[in-house]
Amino acid sequence: MPVQFLSEAEHKSLNRFPSEVSSEDLNRFFLLSDQELSILKQLRAEHNRLGFALQLCCLRYLGFFPEELQLPKPVINYVAQQLQLIPELLVFYGQRSSTQREHQRKIQALLGYHRASNSDLLNLEQWLTERALEHNQPLLLFHMACEHLKQQKIIRIGTTILAKMVATARTKANELIYQSLQNLLTQDKTTWLDGLLEVEPNEKRTRLSWLQKTPTGNNPQQILETLDKISFLQQHQVDAWNLSQLNPNRINYLAKIGARATNQYLQRASEIRRYPILICFLKQSLYNFTDDLIEMVDQRLWELYNQAKRNFDSDRLMASKTIDEKLKMLQNIGQILLDGDIEDNSVRVKTFEYITPDNLKASLSETQQLIRPENDAYVDYFGKSYNRVRRFSSKLLATLKFQVKGSDSGLLTALNLVHEIHLGRRRKLPDEAPTEFVPESWRPYVQSGQKLNRRYYELAALWFLRQQLRSGDIYLAQSRRFSELETYFIPPKEWSLCRDEVVNLTGTPIDARLRLTEREKELVILMGQVEELLNQPDSDLIEERGKLVLSPFKADEKNLELKRLAEEITTRLPRIEITDLLVEVDSWTNFSNAFEHLNLAQNKDSNTLLSLYSCLLAQACNLDFQQMATSTGLLYRRLCWFNNWYIRDETLRLANNALIDYHYDLPLSHLWGGGMLSSSDGQRFPAKGSLRQARSLPRYFGYGKGVTFYSWTSDQFSQYGSKPIPATVRDATYVLDEILNNETELSILEHTTDTAGYTEVIFALFDLLGMRFSPRIRDLADQKLYRTSNTDLGLYPLLKKHIQGIINQRLILDDWDEMLRLVGSLKMGWVTASLIIQKLQAFPRKHPLMRVLQEYGRLIKTIHILRWYADEANRRRQRATIE
Repeated sequence: MPVQFLSEAEHKSLNRFPSEVSSEDLNRFFLLSDQELSILKQLRAEHNRLGFALQLCCLRYLGFFPEELQLPKPVINYVAQQLQLIPELLVFYGQRSSTQREHQRKIQALLGYHRASNSDLLNLEQWLTERALEHNQPLLLFHMACEHLKQQKIIRIGTTILAKMVATARTKANELIYQSLQNLLTQDKTTWLDGLLEVEPNEKRTRLSWLQKTPTGNNPQQILETLDKISFLQQHQVDAWNLSQLNPNRINYLAKIGARATNQYLQRASEIRRYPILICFLKQSLYNFTDDLIEMVDQRLWELYNQAKRNFDSDRLMASKTIDEKLKMLQNIGQILLDGDIEDNSVRVKTFEYITPDNLKASLSETQQLIRPENDAYVDYFGKSYNRVRRFSSKLLATLKFQVKGSDSGLLTALNLVHEIHLGRRRKLPDEAPTEFVPESWRPYVQSGQKLNRRYYELAALWFLRQQLRSGDIYLAQSRRFSELETYFIPPKEWSLCRDEVVNLTGTPIDARLRLTEREKELVILMGQVEELLNQPDSDLIEERGKLVLSPFKADEKNLELKRLAEEITTRLPRIEITDLLVEVDSWTNFSNAFEHLNLAQNKDSNTLLSLYSCLLAQACNLDFQQMATSTGLLYRRLCWFNNWYIRDETLRLANNALIDYHYDLPLSHLWGGGMLSSSDGQRFPAKGSLRQARSLPRYFGYGKGVTFYSWTSDQFSQYGSKPIPATVRDATYVLDEILNNETELSILEHTTDTAGYTEVIFALFDLLGMRFSPRIRDLADQKLYRTSNTDLGLYPLLKKHIQGIINQRLILDDWDEMLRLVGSLKMGWVTASLIIQKLQAFPRKHPLMRVLQEYGRLIKTIHILRWYADEANRRRQRATIE
């Protein structure tokens, strides 16, 4: 393990004062208190007062005294101004080293700092080892140690010694991890783990590379291969491995190395590193494959069902001619029956003059086939796909162990019965087989008379299983996305301890009555403003055909001066190579520092940066690495290696955050906005090849498939989040994800979307999280408005008939703490918003938490709509942001 993870230049940089200090840090660390100013007045020479003050601030800011007191001019000026001294006096300070050392001792005593003792170093070593069990990046551990020393009021030790302590802590942490896994590392187990790295003669690949390959589609072949991998891991009891003694961060870190490492790399690694990496990778792979499998099966069933619907529509279209013939026949027979001139005993004769008995029988038979059940779900057409489902359903039921908490309507029993038939233990379904789970539209097909149709019974069970897994009513122990619903929330015992912290973070009161009173007052004020607008004859808000209608904004034409300015700016923009732009922006923002090797501590020289830039450019321009290698003269395998170890989701996020933070500090950015308002929207793109997230959506992709790229943009026009999502899922499901995951300097307090980005649940969650949700809703006049039971509508005669609903406040009061626990789970990272929203939406019967969120969201939505009507300036601001 490398000790020297810091270069000589980095050592020098860490021992001197930074070249820039933010205004916030100036005010926080370099503002002298009255007590400090009083102490400084006791010093004789003016240059000593200035030097003493600067050293005092340095210790408070850095946690150590820099080797040389060379500070940026703004810092010196800031301190000198407080002392009413000339900054140039600093050149006379420190001519006697004894004076500077004596001042440092006094400053230590004044601020409560002390030099590190042997016991302090032992404690630091233990603390670093504990942190190294959580994190492995040496630079991160180094900076964490510096901050720890600062908090303990211990003057930072030398960077060389501290770097060695970090390296020692990392080595010790690896040894402790290895020791904690000794109960798993039996002789048989280590032999098996080493065997994963050996090339199998028949397959010409290692088991490791087989497990590293993740599924890209949802066809039966990939479903079966994923089942093989899960079965392989289960056969070797990976599901029984207990890794609770390891920190989750460390497990994720080691698993990522295992997912990218070659067999040669792991074979060269020591046992202390090799086995923990393989164990964590295999355990994480079991979770990942299980999650992937359920999504693949879900999507496969949905595609087959959609295909059944398309086949039905096609057959219905082809049968239109037959339907016309049957209608004509019915019309003619009806006329015969209704003709009073035809005697009753002659009706049959007259009818058969029009159509022969054989033709009538054939027509009736065809008509029977055209008759569809009342809630037609195309089940018979879906049943034609049984053989396709059967290709993987048997192995699915044999491999996964489904669990249930509460009632499952007999579904697990049904799945066991189907599995026994697959194994040959049964020939048919028993008469007492459960059918409570069968949807109403499936019953005519599943149960005909006293017998159960085995094919439809199995399809119905799998279809209902799909829904139950989505909601969490049925779950898998070895899964993250399809686990029990309760596991996504802060546990009740921990919630009682962290409730106050969540309330402080969100600003949401513990007492629901306080919040409802606040929102009721806001509602009353807005109702009064809207009522006043309706009374004004020249208002933009009018009542038309019983609906509230807003006059559209008129676009402002660009005058000649603005057009000339735009042309001048365009002509002044230089045309440069994209490669030069990439390098220049990096020189401003240092975004390349975010791209760290997953496992090694390496300094980035010019050759490293060249490879990194090439990989980024290839990814951005959708070029393969062979093309990039040919264009740049770099080795293809070198580009692949850099892309594999340096460019990851987390490093891309950190690099993007660096760009956003730099952009945030630019004066021009603040002319556009303060970084507190943002918007999000999705763009749909067709996809080629195998892509699991790709979905069929004829309106946008025709006969192909595609994905939606959902992006979050601040009012400074910086994009702080982006993620691909299925094109068939409503945008609102994902709106909160990147807002809660925002780690930039942007302080998002308000967010706006188009109509697809809103639901009443989203309104509720934004409000409970301490933010404002301001979507631009299409057909606003058709939205139902709500009030509290305390609101006196008699005060608003014109608005009265538009407020139709009353909020169930008792429901909100009863479940307020549960809503806070959900919000706390979102805020503290227990679950993503999109996952929990999808879970709650998937319940066949509305979940109580979903019901109360919708109820509260109706109140917040009403406030938003009334604010939209009442505040023209707000409408213009939000419209400009989303557009």
